[in-house]
Amino acid sequence: MAKDFLNKKYILYGSSIIFVRTLEMLVLFFAAHYLDKENYGSLEYYKKVIEVGASFLSFGFPALILSYTRGENSKKYFYYLSLFFVLLLSFALFPILYHYRLQFLLIPLLFYAIFFTGGITQSYLLVQWGSNKVSFYKMLISLGFYLLVAVQVYYYHVSAFAFVYPSYFLLPPMLIGVGYLYKQQKIVVRKLKQYGRLFYRLLASSFTLVVSNFANLMFLYTDIFIIKLLSDQANTDIANYSFSLNIANALMLIPFTLVQVNIEKLKKSSSVIKKLNKKITLLLILTALFLLVFYKLIVLYFLKKYAHTYILFIIITVAKAFQAMSPLYGTYMVIKKRFRKNLWINLIMLFLNFILSYVLYHKFRLYGVAVASALSLMVRYIILVRFVKRIENKNRHL
Repeated sequence: MAKDFLNKKYILYGSSIIFVRTLEMLVLFFAAHYLDKENYGSLEYYKKVIEVGASFLSFGFPALILSYTRGENSKKYFYYLSLFFVLLLSFALFPILYHYRLQFLLIPLLFYAIFFTGGITQSYLLVQWGSNKVSFYKMLISLGFYLLVAVQVYYYHVSAFAFVYPSYFLLPPMLIGVGYLYKQQKIVVRKLKQYGRLFYRLLASSFTLVVSNFANLMFLYTDIFIIKLLSDQANTDIANYSFSLNIANALMLIPFTLVQVNIEKLKKSSSVIKKLNKKITLLLILTALFLLVFYKLIVLYFLKKYAHTYILFIIITVAKAFQAMSPLYGTYMVIKKRFRKNLWINLIMLFLNFILSYVLYHKFRLYGVAVASALSLMVRYIILVRFVKRIENKNRHL
């Protein structure tokens, strides 16, 4: 197992994810230290709104490109068809945003959906060029983005919109880059139309991915919106909860790295699941223990205004551990085209999470919301494991 962890693909791709996550954490630590809780909570709220909105706007295409495409042409043409669809969807979304005076979010939504971490372009580059090259892409675009966020917070005293404005600088050159790539690849209109018909038939499956990914992302983000809705000091409570959540999010680096690097192996054989699950579980335990110590030191010596959130952090870490064990099984269900089952699992568990969060918040405040998420994510993990085992058993009897 140790040799597997030293695989060059793991090291480079994993390093790129750690680099990106470290940049994000440094910027958020700086913002948490530099801003008061009211302003930091506002920054976190808009950040979460953009991430959730971008998940909807990308329409499940990142997962579709990763799991469905096989040949070089299917990867290439599906990428450009996905971009075209997202741009059309953004035009349809604009009147809704304008009605609620949120039209300024359209550019960051587009940037996140198409180019940022977890977006359509990253998935395309991963299946087309491999994990090594996409690692450099992730690092460069993240470096530019988070530097702009830090500059705005420190020099221009931007708080709530610090994660909004960088997209206005980065989206135009990235679109020009896509135009150049389109020209270089010499897209054939006839083939584009052929793949367009297949792409159109897959939109129903993609819509289930959209809702499923949206539901998956909303776990623990639901907590932020519940707090915003119910709390009489919403921004301060969001600051406390988000600070804990951001550090616990480091656990998600593990499944994202291992699953994405091994995505082509997962497409070919289910035997990879058992090995990957062992690696993920071991790394989760070690990382969780490290984070518990790290968090204690941070709030004791550097960010003392968050010292009272340690118990909250422990609960959120447990919730994140269950969430981090789930992507392997969820991705395999998508590969096997169990879109609807994956969708219903996520939707039902999200609804359960919402109800529990709402009820427990009134009794235990932030602790209740965190416990609700931990329980919901634990149940979802158990259900996903059982469904994947059923799929494997059926495959053995074929």
